[in-house]
Amino acid sequence: MSKSGILEALRNEEKALKTQLVAIQRAIEAIELADAPAPAARGRKKARKVAVAPKRKRAMTEEQRRAISERMRKYWASRREEKASQ
Repeated sequence: MSKSGILEALRNEEKALKTQLVAIQRAIEAIELADAPAPAARGRKKARKVAVAPKRKRAMTEEQRRAISERMRKYWASRREEKASQ
């Protein structure tokens, strides 16, 4: 094996070891954080009551429903025409 081949192999091994080292350090940090005691609670806070707006029932008139229905019929008819022409 040539000198450059040996150097390249060693550099590749170094990169792999550095990657492993970073992974091990992260695992250690995660374990240390998991073992850390939780901050002491100072007591429970009282829940604030939030005013909720009453739900409105939105009703369409028969005329509005017919208008929407007609618009949608025209829309889908145009879509069918476009698809047929392709």
